[in-house]
Amino acid sequence: MKYLLVFLIGYLAGCFSTADTVSRLRHINIHKEGTGNPGASNVTFVLGWKMGLIVGGTDIFKGILATFFTVLITGDPVLGVYAGCGCILGHMFPFYLKFRGGKGFATLVGVFFGFDWKFALLMVLFIFLITWITDYIVLATLTTAVMFPLRAFDVTASMLSLCIVVPVVLIMFLKHRKNLYRIFIQKSGEKGFSLLFKKKSA
Repeated sequence: MKYLLVFLIGYLAGCFSTADTVSRLRHINIHKEGTGNPGASNVTFVLGWKMGLIVGGTDIFKGILATFFTVLITGDPVLGVYAGCGCILGHMFPFYLKFRGGKGFATLVGVFFGFDWKFALLMVLFIFLITWITDYIVLATLTTAVMFPLRAFDVTASMLSLCIVVPVVLIMFLKHRKNLYRIFIQKSGEKGFSLLFKKKSA
């Protein structure tokens, strides 16, 4: 019961869509602009890097809050994993947006920070390197996602954590399937650092 409770709390925390909120304030429907994804990369593409930074930073903060405070209050890292996974799924499937959310990357990074900020900084460096070399942030996203089950098991030493982490990672891959198709088949897709040099359209 406690695992379900912290998962639901994490889910509700993750449901707040920063991308949707920011874009509505700018009188733009982010679901119909750019790639249609309500996440930091698409906000950067549509509204510029400043708005993208706000969205990405807030989405990371959600993941930090969900994991760090759950572990702080309960002292149980497994519960932290469940809260973090709930937060990621809330970001990807917010109930008030008809379950049309982002792809969970920034929130996943926040979950890493919630457990171990030193390891998370190494992951951020790794993410930057992959994105810089390939110019496709999705490749860094999915590489980071693969690390999630390994890190969760390392932190908790519990199979219970893998029971929730592995399905979440699989869902993240499914959410990225269209972008992977665009990259490897159509030779296009969401860019990485080149977005920072694009002028905002609104």
